[in-house]
Amino acid sequence: MLLPKAPSRYDVSDQDQLRNALEVGVSTLEQRPNTSQWGADRGDNSITLNAGTDAEIQRFATALTANRTITLGSGFAGAKFRIVRSGLGAFTLAVGAVKTLPAGTAAWADVGHDGTAWVLSAQGVL
Repeated sequence: MLLPKAPSRYDVSDQDQLRNALEVGVSTLEQRPNTSQWGADRGDNSITLNAGTDAEIQRFATALTANRTITLGSGFAGAKFRIVRSGLGAFTLAVGAVKTLPAGTAAWADVGHDGTAWVLSAQGVL
């Protein structure tokens, strides 16, 4: 197997192209909001979550007085949410169409977007 040889002389444009590619990539990441944090208690409400806008960790610490639904709105490949239910109550908490956290159970569910749809990636009880 023959490996390509390094150029015989240094070309400054190679460095400029690399620097530009790195700056564009880093700038894109810096512009993306940091949503990897705990959100406030969502209370006894049905809500809609949108990736890149809402905090990744959603907390339901209030007892539910009716079945509630979390609508999973806009997303993109790699987007994710962790839903944490610590407030109990005799009603369910549906996480989109992917998982329903049962009544009277402290539980959590992780959902992620695969570029096409939201999917359940993990779940458990607290």
